[in-house]
Amino acid sequence: MTADDDILTLRAMVEDSVARKMKTPADFQFLTGVIQERCKETLGVTTLKRLWGYVDGYDTTRYSTLSILARCVGFRDWDDFCENRDRSGESSNMIVGHAVNPADLAVGDCLIISWAPDRRVRIEHLGNGGFEVLQSENSKLKTGDTFHTSCFIIGEPLYLDNFVRGTNPPTLFVVGNKGGLTEVRKG
Repeated sequence: MTADDDILTLRAMVEDSVARKMKTPADFQFLTGVIQERCKETLGVTTLKRLWGYVDGYDTTRYSTLSILARCVGFRDWDDFCENRDRSGESSNMIVGHAVNPADLAVGDCLIISWAPDRRVRIEHLGNGGFEVLQSENSKLKTGDTFHTSCFIIGEPLYLDNFVRGTNPPTLFVVGNKGGLTEVRKG
């Protein structure tokens, strides 16, 4: 496999891990937020656009850029990605944890979600995958915060899209970054 093939594989794995294809400027902006949340690193929108071929740019990509993206999908760095990406025989993994899909909830249904070490939040479904925080224990989420999400999965982090607190602009927020959700139940 060539370096170009490796980069194509990494791009596909990044898109799979964020459940979003990089097609618009908003997609690249979203990806920078995910990278910041997962890796505590910053990659510029223009750098990502060049890597995906969305805009013309350099013929080479920095090792540090590739390492950040590799960490974003669970590898130590670019070298670890190149050595171990095929070890499982698949570049995708099936998620087998208990899942709750917002499409299966009625407006007004409440969920209790928990994650380590002792975070617990009660939320209300507002419809169309939108939720409002009703109660929060030991979490950065606050009563009145709103967000959208596509699925709650035990053992996986929860990505809150269009997260809004008060009059602040919408942003991306991640909970359960280490170990994922430990509880998802109606309540």
